[in-house]
Amino acid sequence: MTQKELSHLIFLSEVVLTGKKKSLMDETLQCLLYIVKSLEEIDLPDSVVDQIERLIGLIETDLREENERIQEIHSHLDWPQNVRRKPLG
Repeated sequence: MTQKELSHLIFLSEVVLTGKKKSLMDETLQCLLYIVKSLEEIDLPDSVVDQIERLIGLIETDLREENERIQEIHSHLDWPQNVRRKPLG
């Protein structure tokens, strides 16, 4: 990709993010993911690395909490199957 194409993608990504265009978020993330996967190593300013690390922490925390909630829901859904109910009446 040329610098012009990358700049355009950055612009579009910022529009999607700041405009809260959730319907386009998947496509935007997919484009950025392709670029990141194609790189083995990149040099970034410390301030950008700090922001990325903070965002990664937020993502990991949110995913862990969601996973714990899902496990809790599954344990509650499995519970009635293990308990025999007495017939009513």
